[in-house]
Formats: sequence, structure tokens, C-alpha cells
Amino acid sequence: MKNLFIILLITVSSSLFAQASNLDQIREDYIASINDSDMADKLCNQLEEIKNPSALIMAYLGSVQAIKAKHAWNPVSKMSYLKEGFGTINKAVAKDPNQLEVRFLRFSLQYYVPAFLGYSKNLINDKNKIISILRNAHTSKLDVDGDILKNMVNFMIDSKKCNAEEIAVLKKVLV
Repeated sequence: MKNLFIILLITVSSSLFAQASNLDQIREDYIASINDSDMADKLCNQLEEIKNPSALIMAYLGSVQAIKAKHAWNPVSKMSYLKEGFGTINKAVAKDPNQLEVRFLRFSLQYYVPAFLGYSKNLINDKNKIISILRNAHTSKLDVDGDILKNMVNFMIDSKKCNAEEIAVLKKVLV
């Protein structure tokens, strides 16, 4: 029984390590997928193969599924990709509602998707949660790379979705 527990622990630890070590590559590939349809397909396939993904991996999967809508020419396919992507990213938020990067990924998708499609209903909620997380946590405890955090904060400021008080909170993170 003890050996089974050790094997299980090693398996789970190596899986988590693999996810963490690949996260930088996933982020790079995600950014590339915004303008590269082949990269979007490749990244989507890679992320779908991950067994027991973390909320963050699920959020990237949902995001890239939604990004595939940008590359599709058929309106039915576009809507299908958006539906699938938002379904996945909503599951990621439900799995870890206090994970900053997960919330940011959903916020940024909602920001770019036209509101009339009905996928922007969590935009203000996500913005408020992001501000709350940043207001109440020390940046060293956010589990987010400094450059990524800086890009998130700048995006939030540039989004014009934040009031003056919220912008002040965001700017404190940049200091």
C-alpha cells in the first residue's frame, strides 16, 4: 500500500512538473496562435491530450479553442469554436476561481469577442475579481511571472474597462 502511494505521488508530481515546465511554451504558442491557424490547431491538440489538466491549462485550452474562431471562415464553425472555448474556460474558472491568469484569459477573450454574441457576460465580474486579487495579494504570492503580470496589468489599463480607483490598484502592481 505504501509503495502504491509513493508511485501515485511520483506520477502526480511528474505530471504537475511537466505542466509547469511546458507552461512557458504554451504561453508562447498561444500568443503565436492568435495569428497562426496551424499553431492554434497544434496547440489545441496538444492541450487536449493532457490528462487531468490544471485550471490554468484548461484556460489556455479554452482560449485557443476560442481563438480558432478567428481563423475559421464558416460562421457556423466560428460560433462552434467560441461555444466550445468559452465552455472550457468557464470550467477552468469554476475549477480555480481565484487564479489570476485564468480570470485574465477569460477577461481578454470576452474583451475581444463582440458583446452581441453573448459571451461577454462575465467581463465585469472577471475585471472585479482580477482587481480584487491584485488589491489583496502581494505580487510575490500571485504565482505569475513578472513580465506576464506587467502585460496583464497594462492590458487591463488599456482596456478602458477600469475606473480611476481600479487603475490606481493596477498601477501599484507595476511599481
